[in-house]
Amino acid sequence: MSATTASEAPGAILERLAADGYVVIDNAIPQDLVRDLRGRVERVLERERDHPADPGPSVVSVDQVADLDNTLFRAAEDESERVRRRIRRRQADEFDTPWPVPAEDVCISFIHIPSLFDEGRSQRIFNLINKDVAFAPLVEHPLVLSVLEQELGRDLVVLDMSVNSVGAATNSPGGWHIDSPLTHVPEPLPNLTLSIQSVWMLDDFTVANGATHVVAGSNHTQRKPPPGRDPLDGEVVLEGRAGSVAMWLSQTWHRHGANVSEHPRRGLIVQYGRSWIKPFVDLRTPMNDEQAGAFSPRLRYLLGCNASAPVRG
Repeated sequence: MSATTASEAPGAILERLAADGYVVIDNAIPQDLVRDLRGRVERVLERERDHPADPGPSVVSVDQVADLDNTLFRAAEDESERVRRRIRRRQADEFDTPWPVPAEDVCISFIHIPSLFDEGRSQRIFNLINKDVAFAPLVEHPLVLSVLEQELGRDLVVLDMSVNSVGAATNSPGGWHIDSPLTHVPEPLPNLTLSIQSVWMLDDFTVANGATHVVAGSNHTQRKPPPGRDPLDGEVVLEGRAGSVAMWLSQTWHRHGANVSEHPRRGLIVQYGRSWIKPFVDLRTPMNDEQAGAFSPRLRYLLGCNASAPVRG
């Protein structure tokens, strides 16, 4: 596995990323901070599990989601129905504008996906930073940000900030994929990194608890991974102690592993992209004055403030 420490120079870490498509930086933050952030994540997970986002019914002129297939995420029917309602509400709020393609062909950056998946055993938290500003320092971590700036430019932006909690005894791995915005780019994929994913390990990442799997060197294929969940040649498990951070290029093939342990595996995702890439999550719109006041000017830009097309004239 391509692992390093927080004392290694940004250029050397970037070389590992370019060569292998991924890198793990061991012990990037101290254990007392890990414990604090893990407790904060647990509280949000519990609150959102008890009160899942449900906008209620919306009337739309063209209903494109009645038969939306969520088998990829294995969402239970109650969550699948909430996803359908979220999508309909979004359409209604956008002047009842339907998509020009079927729901299954819509860019994943434009469509709601389940917060509860694996039949409700696993869970996501979206828009994390506006739910608890204590996570802000991770976005601006000096070493990580320095590596990212060299690859994506100093005007890079955050495309997503979320938590993925892979539930205990889910026993099945995720499907192989690459990251947005490449999901809708035809092959051959561009020989240019458009985004980089970072995952902060809030628990130890192990083979048994569903640590992320990558295919080393797949970033050079300019191809998408084969569909499915079967093992692939060159597969590597990104194991690490809580407080480490894993990074991989958007074009690197990856998936989460099967959690066969008795405990959830929680990772905090921060995805960064070039300034002209549309974000996966709108982190700017829900931000209020109090939250913005807790963020540095650089962080506000990273989250989308003054980093999108203006109303001209």
